[in-house]
Amino acid sequence: MDIQFDRPVEAMAAITWLICSADDVGTVEERDFLHAHVRNTQDFSGMSRDDFCSLLASTRTKLFQSLDNNGFCLAPPAVDAVINSASAVLNKDQKFQAYVMAVELAKSDGLVDKEKVILEKLRSRFQISFDMTNE
Repeated sequence: MDIQFDRPVEAMAAITWLICSADDVGTVEERDFLHAHVRNTQDFSGMSRDDFCSLLASTRTKLFQSLDNNGFCLAPPAVDAVINSASAVLNKDQKFQAYVMAVELAKSDGLVDKEKVILEKLRSRFQISFDMTNE
């Protein structure tokens, strides 16, 4: 199971999908957080709302057509494939930003165990030394 990201913003968008779909449902809180906070981060700056929505939609399509899933969330090996591919395209600063973004997104509607598992995989693969999920 393999997936490739062409640009860092695509990898970042894929990470948002890992979190939003972890508990089988995206929430209004997550959507609002994406548009209020994530879209305005350094990596997505300069993107219009429409461009940001198109990026999220095309990334979701790519993930769910390419990787094993149940229609709502990716299977654990697919999560690993996304994280590995993201790690290959993101630089050290972007990995840190992606981890922080993922933690804050997960906390936006209440951190659940499935999200914690993904966040730990991100933290480990991106070689981030501290755990933000307990703050």
